[in-house]
Amino acid sequence: MYRRFCKFDMRWVLGLLCGCCVAAAAAAQPAPGAAAANTTRPRIGLVLAGGGAKGGAHIGVLKVLEEYHVPIDCIAGTSVGALVGAGYASGIPAPELQEFVTGIDWKSVVGGLGQRDLQTIEQKRAGVTYSNNLEMGIKNGSVTFPGGLVNTSGIEDLLRSYVARSRMQADFDRLPIPYRAIATDMVTGEMVVLDHGDLATAMRASMAIPGAFAPVVTDEYILSDGGMVRNIPVDVARELCADVVIVVNLVEPAVESDKLQSAAQLIGRSMDVMIQANEELQLRTLTERDIRIDVPVGDIGTSDFERIPEAIPLGEAAARQAAERLAELALPVAEYAAWRDGVTADQAVEAHLADVRFEGLERVNPEYLAQRAVLRAGDTVDTAAISAEAQRMSALQELESVEYRLEGDPRRPTLVWLPQEKRWGPDYLKFDLGMYASEGGDLFFTIYAKHTRTWLNGLGAEWRNEIQFGYESQLLTSLYQPLEVSQKYFVEPRVGWWRTVEGVFENGDRLASYQFNNYGGGVDFGVNLSNRAQARLGYLYTRRDVEVDSGSPLLPEETSDDAGLVVSATYDSRDTPFNATHGMALALEYLQSDETLGASRDWQRIEAGAGIALPVRKDVIWLNLAGGANLGSDLPWDRTFMIGGPGSFPGYELSEIRAEDYWIAAGSYLWQIKEIMSIRGQALYAGVRVQAGETLRRLDEVDDNRIYGSSIYLTGRTPVGPLTLGVGATSTDSWSMWLAVGRPVGHGTILERGIFR
Repeated sequence: MYRRFCKFDMRWVLGLLCGCCVAAAAAAQPAPGAAAANTTRPRIGLVLAGGGAKGGAHIGVLKVLEEYHVPIDCIAGTSVGALVGAGYASGIPAPELQEFVTGIDWKSVVGGLGQRDLQTIEQKRAGVTYSNNLEMGIKNGSVTFPGGLVNTSGIEDLLRSYVARSRMQADFDRLPIPYRAIATDMVTGEMVVLDHGDLATAMRASMAIPGAFAPVVTDEYILSDGGMVRNIPVDVARELCADVVIVVNLVEPAVESDKLQSAAQLIGRSMDVMIQANEELQLRTLTERDIRIDVPVGDIGTSDFERIPEAIPLGEAAARQAAERLAELALPVAEYAAWRDGVTADQAVEAHLADVRFEGLERVNPEYLAQRAVLRAGDTVDTAAISAEAQRMSALQELESVEYRLEGDPRRPTLVWLPQEKRWGPDYLKFDLGMYASEGGDLFFTIYAKHTRTWLNGLGAEWRNEIQFGYESQLLTSLYQPLEVSQKYFVEPRVGWWRTVEGVFENGDRLASYQFNNYGGGVDFGVNLSNRAQARLGYLYTRRDVEVDSGSPLLPEETSDDAGLVVSATYDSRDTPFNATHGMALALEYLQSDETLGASRDWQRIEAGAGIALPVRKDVIWLNLAGGANLGSDLPWDRTFMIGGPGSFPGYELSEIRAEDYWIAAGSYLWQIKEIMSIRGQALYAGVRVQAGETLRRLDEVDDNRIYGSSIYLTGRTPVGPLTLGVGATSTDSWSMWLAVGRPVGHGTILERGIFR
């Protein structure tokens, strides 16, 4: 598909000799203006270096080149240089490039912000891990990992939209400005010059930083970031067309020795050293005719995508330092205007679809995707509509990315979707960790793992297995079976064992801990109402053994059978399941245990909860309401509602209060005090919370009437998962200090329990 660039390619030698001849002829012209007006003017090649977010400087340089009327005859770029270069080669003027790049929502494109709202409600309900986002697979009996840590579906969709019309041109020599992108073949370690194919794929390959982004796999190569072998491809530009080369070099500050102490710092520096070595070799080939523009980028880092607008004026300032040299290459106003008109091209696509087709799927039923699709044959679509459809599709669990092409009559094309199923599927593994500690002596850990086998049949059945040890332990298996292709209706049978150790308190003193061992199973019939809502009706049978784990046997140790109906409903529009910055969660659960359905005791209970997150600039307001009731039944003590802990009522220990009826209302204000990784939505907040509640028919027979409380805390999403450190107090003279990291520990109100895990 692509040609490999050889070090001693004879065409490069001939190109260099021809360039020398043309250079000599140009030098003989009487004046720069006359040379520019002459049809024998030197051909100008633009070379754009790689450098991630620092590459915003390239746009600044292009703005100055346009201001000085310097035409570009060919472009060679690496990584971000390939991205900016592809846009310019496609005919997008510099001001429009700036508008496009500065308008990108990098939190969405790279950080995945907003993708959760595109997931199905079952994905949200069944797939949450807190301490990490890593998803592994099982292939041939061994654990496999994705090709990159960052989901690239957003990046790929951005690139396709960016050069939507130029993607229809497979020969990069036939773009408005001839173009080359540089990548590295990870098999041989050699440079690969991308000169034809899908332009968006070429950019994606050139930008694929190993480990961060998955490589682009073709029939010939496994392609990753070209910066490893040619970050400044001067030789490629010369071979392509250039008599004169303009090089844009992104210059970082000198490295300080005290910042090269840790293993992570040294590993990161090793990549920089490798890139600098190949850069220096290319820069040494520059001649007196060539123009080198060094752009000091300061402290802008490779991954600081949200700082790209800051890099643009740095490129402008550096280019103006070379104003005299650039003026020598300028065209007269009329000639430059003619050149600009000749290469400018609109990338917008608008078409009336003749058909929509899916190709390349092995496991996923294409009819399922077709039924979920918004775009259909007969629709008139533009780039934005196609992009939105691709994003919706790529949010599905089984898909790694979604490509597309328009084929046939440009006015009535067929939209061909090319979804890429995850190469590490269909067996997936996820792991999670959690820890909770309090000043009252609690120290609990949770270790969690989940296996999911997807698309067992054409309707999309999934086999799910969960294992957890620690404060809460469980072994569960279930089969999620949709009943029709759209997956609106489903059935889910399940069996398992789960164990909890729960305290029994009186006036704030822990008197005993009881162990609950549960064995059982059930079956749910459900309906997925939307990406945000689901309802279930089912039957549940549980055999529960209650025994003292420590302390005095104040309550009966017994074995009981609970069996009956379960009704549940969920609504979830939050941007994240922990520390949401916007969105709402609603939950309802009704349980009825009935002797006629196999139970040894009759009881019923209902519980509901609602939480909403409201953004206020960079801050957040949280409002929560939860409550439960026994509906007049004789609720067994081991089935009472549990209140206490940071998730329900800070100031009390986990599950300190047991009651047959309760309600809690709380409001929090969180001030953002530190952005950790903005592009990932990771930040620390200082929060204050006030709340009120009431408990009735408590197990310890304490009548507190209304309870009021407040707490202050530090919380946020961090690279190691959720973190909360806080202290709370109540109107009953109870107080608690706690630290929680990773997966939440505890099973209090409905808003804390596994209904959202």
